[in-house]
Amino acid sequence: TQLALVLRSLPLGGGASNGFAAWRTLCEEEERMDPAAQVAVLQELLHPNFEDAEGGWRQGWVEWEAKLARHAPLLGSLGDAVRIGIVRARAPDLLRDHLEVSAASYGADYASFRVVVDSYLRAHGGGLRQQTLPATPLELDIMTKGKGKGKGSAARGE
Repeated sequence: TQLALVLRSLPLGGGASNGFAAWRTLCEEEERMDPAAQVAVLQELLHPNFEDAEGGWRQGWVEWEAKLARHAPLLGSLGDAVRIGIVRARAPDLLRDHLEVSAASYGADYASFRVVVDSYLRAHGGGLRQQTLPATPLELDIMTKGKGKGKGSAARGE
């Protein structure tokens, strides 16, 4: 009932009988951003930091792609070459090297580029989060029995 009261008080287009249109209008009203917020979103999308994501680099990349889709009206058409350039610039060194070597296989097509990145990540550890294992001391077995074959006083004739 609270939602009905809120919707009744708003001047929503689409007629009183079209609840979906009223909900869409309400959501659009709430999602409109002021210019300062638009600049902040643009800056975040054009200069992402994939490494800071909870699940590692890959998770940050996936979240960035979702943000791009969510803010598509703000960005307009962000071309494939621009998206590829952003991801390559933020990729870890080994992945970046791989992407530069295999650039001919994806060209300026983001879908093909995504396949190359996914293949690399599957083959080389998924999230690319650098995990350092704790140092463990080297274990050596010391042989103390005997002196070996042909050695000792019996072999020398003593």
